[in-house]
Amino acid sequence: MKVGDYKTQKTREIVEDAISQLCAVGFTPDKAASLLVVQGMIKIEDPQKRKEMAAFAAQEAEDTVD
Repeated sequence: MKVGDYKTQKTREIVEDAISQLCAVGFTPDKAASLLVVQGMIKIEDPQKRKEMAAFAAQEAEDTVD
């Protein structure tokens, strides 16, 4: 397994675990994912990077194909 693939897999596992933990305390899966997005945005200190991530999130929100 390549390093990039390993990191992608581990990142996915961490996010899924975080969503599961938030659901365990009563959040819906959508609300749990939303909380991770918001908290992640708050944690980005670089204003330019925060703008880039906001633009990406907005673009993904417009994407009607999953």
